[in-house]
Amino acid sequence: MSRKRTISSNIKYNIINYGISFAVGLVLFPFIVSHVGKEVYGAYLLVMTFIGYFGVLDFGIGTAVVKYIAEFMGRGDKEGTSKIINSSLFFYIIVGLISAVTLLILSFYFDRIFNIGTANVAIMRQLFWVAAIASLFIWPGRTFDGVLYGLQRFDWLAINNIAITILTAISAYFIFLNNFGMVWFLALSYFLIIARYIISYIILRHRILKIHIFSPHFDKETSKKIFSFSFFVFLSSLLSLLIFNFDSFVIGTFASVSAVTLYGVGYSLQNGFRAVNSLIGGPLFSASASLEGKNEQGKQKELLFKGTKYMTMIFAPAVIITIIFAELFITNWMGPGFAESILPAQFLIAFWLFNGTIQVGSGLATAKGHVKVFFKISFLNALLNVGLSLALVKPLGILGVVLGTTIPMILIDFPLSLYQILKIMKVSFKDFFNLAIKKNIGLYFFTIILSGLSLKVFQPSNVFLTIVQMGAVYAVVIAFGFYLFLSFEERKEILFMIKL
Repeated sequence: MSRKRTISSNIKYNIINYGISFAVGLVLFPFIVSHVGKEVYGAYLLVMTFIGYFGVLDFGIGTAVVKYIAEFMGRGDKEGTSKIINSSLFFYIIVGLISAVTLLILSFYFDRIFNIGTANVAIMRQLFWVAAIASLFIWPGRTFDGVLYGLQRFDWLAINNIAITILTAISAYFIFLNNFGMVWFLALSYFLIIARYIISYIILRHRILKIHIFSPHFDKETSKKIFSFSFFVFLSSLLSLLIFNFDSFVIGTFASVSAVTLYGVGYSLQNGFRAVNSLIGGPLFSASASLEGKNEQGKQKELLFKGTKYMTMIFAPAVIITIIFAELFITNWMGPGFAESILPAQFLIAFWLFNGTIQVGSGLATAKGHVKVFFKISFLNALLNVGLSLALVKPLGILGVVLGTTIPMILIDFPLSLYQILKIMKVSFKDFFNLAIKKNIGLYFFTIILSGLSLKVFQPSNVFLTIVQMGAVYAVVIAFGFYLFLSFEERKEILFMIKL
């Protein structure tokens, strides 16, 4: 399969995988709550929250595994690949042990922290025990998913995950219908996840790599290579979490707790764009690392230009449409009383017009190992975010905090990151603008005009019809862009990539 078709196929697999997981989660949530009650489900969520916090113990190793597996396999270095896998396994086994011990300790003290009914204390304790045991297997298992990502086998990942997701949903139906309860559900869910990792291992061992990949041990040089990259990825991800979590803290402290909910509307929308951005960016990062391993500099530049052009063509119009429809969408979605959410939401979403432009370039630069410089930019961005948010929250409220977040992102993070990307890729701004951005600008103006006209003609009264209207506008924009803003060769290339 060609590189272009591999990338497009992987993006499709990623989106399908996410879509099915999201849909199943949407259905399971009310079903489970109706059978176990709010408090038991709340106990389950608290345990999941604790486990989520342990995610920081990854230290960016997952991203490093993807990078180095793609890079080493790109140059045909199976020995280096084996070292990365086994060093990562060793690290994750240690993390699994730490997580298990911590969760076990928490199981005996959580009732001193949380206000939970006496009848449900035993259930929550058992949930902690199940999670503790599962941690011993789930953390090491993450290695195999990372390897599949690095090998650009999103097909196996999607098929494996979709099968386990459907099995989890079926299991939930029988478990709760027969009143087995939340502990059994969590235990079976973890069992299926562990089974998924075992399947990933078998696929890697016998179908793809065909090398011995289960010999976890500490290798000083390999570990040094991994951590020199992963450490700054880890710090950058922490800063990213800090920026938005700090916003909620500032609003709750200086405005009101209810204002946090108003802010949460915009945050949820921008988080949706973050998810879409990641779904597209994941396969591109793996492909970039593979090209780096093969030292194909020319193809990396081609990926920068064409990847940015195609991605912004499909991503930016969605951002623009959401900004213009924000008032109608939020009103129909959340109901009355959320007018103060509209303008902050529009500003938060607007950042993705800029971030989407550098997504492909960021992946290429990261795949080349340039992570320290982007951490420095993120650190400067975070400092300005904290300062501006604190300065603007009292005079402007929620909007002030949002401006404190978006202004540094647009005026500091975006231009500095773009400068570094172009420097690393040895590309001039003129070439980048002409080859990746220029032609799409007309499409952005068309999106603005069509969205405005659509709202003048029809304003639906419910969120479902609003989404349909937004989708219709987006479909027209994409069709317009495909036929009028792409050359014949570009249209032919895209049709080839999506197998039409």
